[in-house]
Amino acid sequence: MSRRSAREAILDVIRAAEPLSRVEIARTTGLTEASVSMTVRRLLDEGLVVETGRRPTAGKPRTLLKLDPGARLAVGVHLDAGTATFVLTGQTGGIVSRLARPTGAPASADELAAGVTVLLAGSGVDVVRCLGIGLVRPPGSSLLRPPGGSPLRPPGGSPLCPPGGSGDDLGERLAAATGLPVLVENDATAAAVGEYWVARRGPDRAFAALHLGSAIGAGIMVGGRALRGGEFGHFCVRVDGPPCPCGSRGCLEAVAGPGTVVAAAAADPAAAAEAGLGPPGSRAVAADFAAIARAARAGAPACHALLEDSAEHVAAAAESVVNLLDLDLIVLTGTGFAAASFVYGPAILRRLEPADTRTWHRSVTVTVSPAAATASATGAAALVLQSRLRAPT
Repeated sequence: MSRRSAREAILDVIRAAEPLSRVEIARTTGLTEASVSMTVRRLLDEGLVVETGRRPTAGKPRTLLKLDPGARLAVGVHLDAGTATFVLTGQTGGIVSRLARPTGAPASADELAAGVTVLLAGSGVDVVRCLGIGLVRPPGSSLLRPPGGSPLRPPGGSPLCPPGGSGDDLGERLAAATGLPVLVENDATAAAVGEYWVARRGPDRAFAALHLGSAIGAGIMVGGRALRGGEFGHFCVRVDGPPCPCGSRGCLEAVAGPGTVVAAAAADPAAAAEAGLGPPGSRAVAADFAAIARAARAGAPACHALLEDSAEHVAAAAESVVNLLDLDLIVLTGTGFAAASFVYGPAILRRLEPADTRTWHRSVTVTVSPAAATASATGAAALVLQSRLRAPT
């Protein structure tokens, strides 16, 4: 195992189950004790890992290690529906500081730079420890995957080059305005990374994080890394379904996405009244979807029926992901699932259970992220930290 991958393995194992001794790290990672000792010494010298007491054993007591949460920090910025959520995150995934601000449509680099400045100033931390900014917004956004994209960098600085990172005009302007490297990612992938960090999941547990905000997407974590490519919202769930803005037909987003649910509620006088919806377009999709979910939870039948119909299609797409990748964990995250998981979670389980019981003999867990509302912003920051901490300094 190379020096870089040894660092990565050791940091991931400590994050998932700290505090750990060097012997436990070696046993878990498969590295030799000599390799662990050498790599841990470098991490101690860099201040990323600290010693925290000893554990008695039959022989010599073992020194325990944990991550220093504030040794390195990063900012995550999640743009969605005219709002920017900013978080400052340390290497254990905890939120040091959080801020939400309205933005223009589209958001400007100056608005975002001002938010980053306020966030850092209010946190009371040394800005020198901030390694960069992760910037995310919904899948399919024009922010992502520009032709000929390149890594982003501050003026005169080094590029931030995580796997899958891509250049972007807004990101470049934000990097220029703040002097910090900027990484661009979609919100579902970032949410999966955020769940991996915040929930302290180990690299041996693969899972899918389904994300519902103003759009629907999914991020997949395997071996502690996010898989890139593909769009969950553009799984075909109805062959003769409605046209999708992507150019295809019957996509999950077009059939059952939050925009479709909101449009159906607005067109149904009973559902619109139950949710207290205003004229179409008067509020952001995410806000109207949350209102529909609140009404459904309170017992409103028309709103509940709309969510059930959406959930059946989401469950079918989730089943495809589980069967394709042989997963046993699905995490629901994002503001939409935070509000409506009481419908979507059971629908997914109902869809999975018959085949799991009869054919696959597995037990799939469906859970709601404890940090559903901030998972994308936290994951954006975590991606920055991952890209910088995995490489030796």
